[in-house]
Amino acid sequence: MLADPSVSQLVADEDGELVGFITCGANRDEDAAPEVGEVRTMFVVSGRWRSGVGRALLDAGLDELRRLGYSAATVWSFAGNARANAFYEAHGFGRDGAERTEEAWAHILEVRYRRSL
Repeated sequence: MLADPSVSQLVADEDGELVGFITCGANRDEDAAPEVGEVRTMFVVSGRWRSGVGRALLDAGLDELRRLGYSAATVWSFAGNARANAFYEAHGFGRDGAERTEEAWAHILEVRYRRSL
């Protein structure tokens, strides 16, 4: 994934310890318009939740998508992940109605969020 020039990964570290990362870039959804980028993954270690790390990573990832020329962004999240979903909603994302399940995630329902940049 990191060898793909259409994908960027940004990391957050604290005193040399990785505390989070975000991966974003070209959208993989078949129905995505060319101007819509994707937040592909985002992770913050649980000990750093609610410390500003997630906000900083998301802001940097969205800035990177803007730099790459995208005017909107999507992110997939598990429907039952209330913490992550509240985070995305607090940062301007809203559900766009798309849902999916994937074998790789044990067919747990995912919902897609979207926001303009």
